[in-house]
Amino acid sequence: MDKKTTFMYDDFSDRLFISRKSEKDVMDGSVRILDVILDFNKQGKVTNIELIDASQYLNSLDINPKILSKLNYADFSIKELRNGYVIIFLLKSGKEFFKFPYSIHIPTRKQVPIAS
Repeated sequence: MDKKTTFMYDDFSDRLFISRKSEKDVMDGSVRILDVILDFNKQGKVTNIELIDASQYLNSLDINPKILSKLNYADFSIKELRNGYVIIFLLKSGKEFFKFPYSIHIPTRKQVPIAS
């Protein structure tokens, strides 16, 4: 079966959830990095993503967070970039599209403090 993207915004908890999970996907685990939760299938692919404090994040990018309650489309892509990853969110509210990044920096060995 083809993967179908579904989404939901919960204004009470201020969380945006986007899923690309198919019926055949078997979930293997989750990881939280900053204000993002990623769910992985057995093949190591991200199938679901959850943005915590979504309205606050949009507000920090000068995007009106009211779009979250009127979404008619949501999707994401993840790209490896230098020492980390960038998640690109694509949202549609009414006739307007919004594309914005969420960067995750993975510290290099030199940047990780070692306690003695």
